[in-house]
Amino acid sequence: MDETAAQRRRRRTRAEVTRRAVELFAAQGYAGTSTEQVAAVADLSRSTLFRLFADKEDLLFGLEDDLLAGAAAAVAEAPAGQPPWPALRTAVVRTAERVAPLRDLLLTREQVVATVPALRLRAAAKLRRWEAALADGLATGRGVPAADALLMAKLVVACFEVAQQDWLDGDADDLPALLTAALDRLPALLGP
Repeated sequence: MDETAAQRRRRRTRAEVTRRAVELFAAQGYAGTSTEQVAAVADLSRSTLFRLFADKEDLLFGLEDDLLAGAAAAVAEAPAGQPPWPALRTAVVRTAERVAPLRDLLLTREQVVATVPALRLRAAAKLRRWEAALADGLATGRGVPAADALLMAKLVVACFEVAQQDWLDGDADDLPALLTAALDRLPALLGP
């Protein structure tokens, strides 16, 4: 799935606006920062800001939309002969590779999210969206029964979540390597 020039520009603009918004939220507090301030710092009109982001919370979580779309498409578009689990595994490791350069931004975002209960709920809902999108990619793109697709998606998202937390809490180890290690531990943890 190749991006058009307009899609690349939109993705880059969203990433830059998110970066600036997170910096403002960290400096002024989430509640103390208005969307008007974010628009001004990003050199956008308020209407352009809301064409790029659905709401104020989306300024914090919007980057995942691009990543999620790419991961779900990668699962669905994996070679036909590749079994579902390896296709899913490859897709999420590639996603981890795209997340890795965002470590400083994600660390700051996590600090902001930790201070606002509604944002913690949105973060949890985001994980459920990831599970649903990956499960859909397995079910519709690879013919995996819906219950099995959801189970595999939940397992891989749990591994991603654990690896990302280790990565954010640690000394900036390689996120794809941490994710791969978590995925590799699954068979032994689940037993015979």
